Amino acid sequence: MIAAWMARNRAEFERQGAVVPPPRLFLSRLSEALDRGRDLDPLAREDALLRSLGASGTHRWMAVSAPGLLGAVDDVIAPEGFYVRDVARRLHGLRTLFPRCTITLMLAVRSPATMLPAILPDDPEMLASLLPMLDGDTLPWAALVATIRHHLPAAQLVAWRHENLAGVWPDILAQIVGPGRVLPPAGLLDFATLGLSAQARLRFERYCAANPPPTAGHMRQLAEAFGRRYGHARLSAPAESLPGWARTELDRLDAGYVTEWADISGRADVHTLFTRTP
Repeated sequence: MIAAWMARNRAEFERQGAVVPPPRLFLSRLSEALDRGRDLDPLAREDALLRSLGASGTHRWMAVSAPGLLGAVDDVIAPEGFYVRDVARRLHGLRTLFPRCTITLMLAVRSPATMLPAILPDDPEMLASLLPMLDGDTLPWAALVATIRHHLPAAQLVAWRHENLAGVWPDILAQIVGPGRVLPPAGLLDFATLGLSAQARLRFERYCAANPPPTAGHMRQLAEAFGRRYGHARLSAPAESLPGWARTELDRLDAGYVTEWADISGRADVHTLFTRTP
């Protein structure tokens, strides 16, 4: 959703002096730079890489939403653990490719019951081989955060709970566009209406058409008010399609999710985003 919003507003980002390379282009350029440019001077390689991505001249800010940055989907769950395989190498690559740039990584953590069904195969035999690789009582998001901080100590890290997207999206998008820039407007309604019932969404969109909210924060607050008055959408549990034993495993993994988030949000070197109370 965030990647789609960025792509939709690419021209507006450009107008404000920020470049938004397509995720596949970004990842392929990184691979090429690490492979073919290994013998180049690091600063010359960085300049060449930035030019190839369009981030040169007046463009002093680059933003990209590339979920595959830390690894392919098939490597998220591996014998090594959750988000372990190849992650350290990729983080080291980022540090070496951008020696002069200020790097900000943005991480959405997510509960096992909502994340794993999206990446697990439908094949029961593969399920039976993958789930035992997660042998704790939660997905070790805090361990991933510790790995990021270890390999990119100078980078900024912003984290939030995916389940709270409806409440924190203005802060997330503000981090993406960078200081002093205005949020591109196309697609903001899609964020604001997350979780609203059909009636609440329709009424909210009509209201905004007649009374455009002055800021994204105001839009979020209005959407919350419409949700309280006209209802929220009923979301089906993605785990319902899994076998009963697999749902039991997800329940087990969900048990420590709140504690996992508390460990992350308690770190001084992580900027965590929380839903604001009205």
